[in-house]
Amino acid sequence: MNEQGEKKVQQTEPKVTVIQTVFQFISGSLGPLIPVFAGAATIKALLAILTMLHWLSPTTGTYLILAAAGNSVFYFMPILMGITGSMALGANPWIGGAIGAALLEPNFTGLLQHGSVSSFLGIPVVLANYSSTIFPIFIATPVYALLEKFLKKVIHRDMQLFMVPMLSLIIIVPLTAMVLGPFGTYAGELVSTVVLFLFSKSGLLAGAVLGAAWTFLTVIGLHMALVPIAIQDISHGGDPLMATASAGVFAQIGFALGMLIRSRDVRLKSLAGASLLPGILSGETRPILYGLFLPYRRTFIYVAIAGAVGGAISGAAGVKMSALAFPSFLSIPLFTPMVPYVIGMLVAFLMAMVLTILFGYEKATETPESAYNAVES
Repeated sequence: MNEQGEKKVQQTEPKVTVIQTVFQFISGSLGPLIPVFAGAATIKALLAILTMLHWLSPTTGTYLILAAAGNSVFYFMPILMGITGSMALGANPWIGGAIGAALLEPNFTGLLQHGSVSSFLGIPVVLANYSSTIFPIFIATPVYALLEKFLKKVIHRDMQLFMVPMLSLIIIVPLTAMVLGPFGTYAGELVSTVVLFLFSKSGLLAGAVLGAAWTFLTVIGLHMALVPIAIQDISHGGDPLMATASAGVFAQIGFALGMLIRSRDVRLKSLAGASLLPGILSGETRPILYGLFLPYRRTFIYVAIAGAVGGAISGAAGVKMSALAFPSFLSIPLFTPMVPYVIGMLVAFLMAMVLTILFGYEKATETPESAYNAVES
């Protein structure tokens, strides 16, 4: 009877797809950080209000100290995600955090002052600024988890206390600096090339693609690759990239409002409500992405559709951003022509909200163990 029962359980156990595995790992890594994301983002939103009302100057010590409180969480993302990502995969979280910290170590980051390329044992190393990034540590953490498991098999138990951490850091930190980190940089450059090619062909098509993809690019940290292009475009009269990508941001905010209205879960409603203020005032939507979006993967369809429609409207109208700022309700005056931009963003916002209210969301699932098993296989 027991054997038959076990067989039935095994037969009915759902298979985990690769996409589900990736989302489970990201959710497991970022889920524990949601409260601090929401708190830090709210601080940034409040600072935006205080400076807009001229109640606080950005040059004062008060502002800078509060800004440090709001920015520190996002600046040290490699460290925090190294810790939580390792926890999600059952590895030593402090070694994972140390790997992320190595990417922000002052002497390492100081190499950028001498050029974009250095070397390690004669091997060229492409340098980059890894502050606020998640892509390199997102790749490095599973590699470290697999390495740790291997080292514990081959190293005697009495030697593991210092040998496993030492070898893990010696291997993973250079590997991240030489391969995993630059891979994220090159991936970002590829995204930039594709987006610029689309804009050269059709503003409507480019706006639809970028508006739809912006949410996913933000989740994995590749959206920052477009910021240098945006800055350069602004210096030449205006940037169309952020003008269309804004639709993805407004779709995320609309999705959060839809979750607030649709959900009957008190904790979920609380998270949705807390995530709205930073998004509306400062365009900081990471609490929405990591707290609401990732656990409910079906909602990506709603946000992508809404972002595509809003981005297409903005792209077809040739909207451009005149100064660099996070897309939010407060930054609307920076976009011209303003009327089609407002229409596009309003469509993205309302469409994501309505789709979320009408079609709802699936039950959230978080199974870090299955994520680790899939990564290992």
